[in-house]
Amino acid sequence: MKRKTIYIWGSVIIFISVCLALGFVSTYNPIPTKPVLAVSIQPQKYFLDRIVGDKYQVMCMLAQGSNPEAYEPSFHHLVNLEKCNAYFCMGNIGFELAVLDKVKKNNPDLMIIDTSENIELLRGTHDGVSSQCDHNHAHGHSHSHEVDPHVWTSVVNAKIIVENLYKSVIVLDSRNKTYYTRNYNKLLTELNELEDSIKKQMIGAEGTAFAVWHPSLSYFARDYGLIQIAMENEGKEVPAAVLKKEIDMAREKNVKVMFYQKEFDNRQIQTISSQLGTEMVEINPMGYEWADEMRKIANAITAKQ
Repeated sequence: MKRKTIYIWGSVIIFISVCLALGFVSTYNPIPTKPVLAVSIQPQKYFLDRIVGDKYQVMCMLAQGSNPEAYEPSFHHLVNLEKCNAYFCMGNIGFELAVLDKVKKNNPDLMIIDTSENIELLRGTHDGVSSQCDHNHAHGHSHSHEVDPHVWTSVVNAKIIVENLYKSVIVLDSRNKTYYTRNYNKLLTELNELEDSIKKQMIGAEGTAFAVWHPSLSYFARDYGLIQIAMENEGKEVPAAVLKKEIDMAREKNVKVMFYQKEFDNRQIQTISSQLGTEMVEINPMGYEWADEMRKIANAITAKQ
């Protein structure tokens, strides 16, 4: 009897393992108890969770710690997305184009909202490796057509994203408008307080340069008149001559801090940081704890002034 019981449990474990491997068991709860809204990245989920509270389940396409440059949605991701009440995209993230094409074909009635609407987009920060986001670049004075997708790395932009989310949610579920409005106003107050705090912290920092492995902080740099010097572009290997140019620029600008993200290939970063004598600071602008990341970035830049 004991052997039979062990055999049965062993079979169950093997069956579940196979299902997980084949994608039959979804990490997004295949039988949701609430209506589901989908977002592309974790910062969006952070904002939307705060607004919808317990009224919706929020599904995020990109898992915590994943690399958006290498992400390809799985079959069950797409199936779950098609069943959602709405999909809130960022508008300019690479993987979204492939996702939207497939989803629109299979579910043409799915409500799709671009949460970057009304944001002043930066262009050209990903074309070359170096992207100096001082006031000349803050107003989009670039001849490139390549949009920088990292709009959420700005408190100013975050308030626009949150407003877009809120306006869409009250259309989806007007019966609970009062509830969503209360949550939205509370979140907006927190964002205003964060914006004021970082502004005060950045007084005197205008013109300060920082290095970053992946050019993800262009909008943050724009907001405070900073100079971002990026060492990498879209996950591609940087030619030695170009990298030398960026290192020379960082040295000339007296860079004190270098930001990096663990989801990108950073094998060269320790060598470069040692050459420049900079402090290495790991950041996660794609993470769920968005507000903490904004404070961390501001603290690292101003600590070396």
